Amino acid sequence: MRKIWILIIPVVFIIFFLTQSGGSSEEYVKEIDQYWEDKHNFYRTSQASPFVEKGVAYKEVQYFDPNPDYKIIGELERLSKRETLVLGNSDGTTTTYLKFANIHFKFKGQKHSLLLLKALGFGNQYLLAFGDGTSGVLTYGGGKYLDVSVGKSDQIELDFNKSYNPYCAYFDDFTCPLPPIENLLDIRIEAGEKYVE
Repeated sequence: MRKIWILIIPVVFIIFFLTQSGGSSEEYVKEIDQYWEDKHNFYRTSQASPFVEKGVAYKEVQYFDPNPDYKIIGELERLSKRETLVLGNSDGTTTTYLKFANIHFKFKGQKHSLLLLKALGFGNQYLLAFGDGTSGVLTYGGGKYLDVSVGKSDQIELDFNKSYNPYCAYFDDFTCPLPPIENLLDIRIEAGEKYVE
């Protein structure tokens, strides 16, 4: 009898793990789909939407299928030296930011890092703009943005499934910061918003 229990217990744990992980993945896909549905609603109806502001009919933005592999926990290395960075904008102007932190993360076994910038004179507003191997092919050539939540922890969530195009991807008269050279990744991030002209 004991031998039977020894065999049954691992099988029970494996079944539990598979059902739990499947459910969790399903819930995550629903969360991302809802995130983009909320984005659609904002673009369609909000007075702050660039489409509403300009009276332009909104055609739903396209995005990659949600993929949990692109939800990554990175390590936040806060920079003690207060250095600034002059960043180029889409319209040829520049904006100065504070170099706030380096975010180190692993993807498919390889180490990468992104530079997190802080807007000067705007409180706790951060800019995480990046480019990757899909830029100018499947995604906007001027890179994408990713909103992050910075707290006291040295861990930070990078959910590339929520990465989105700046407004200048759709309207030339918007001024959008371009990614710093540090954030031009040599990998393909097939997640988040696509770009269709």
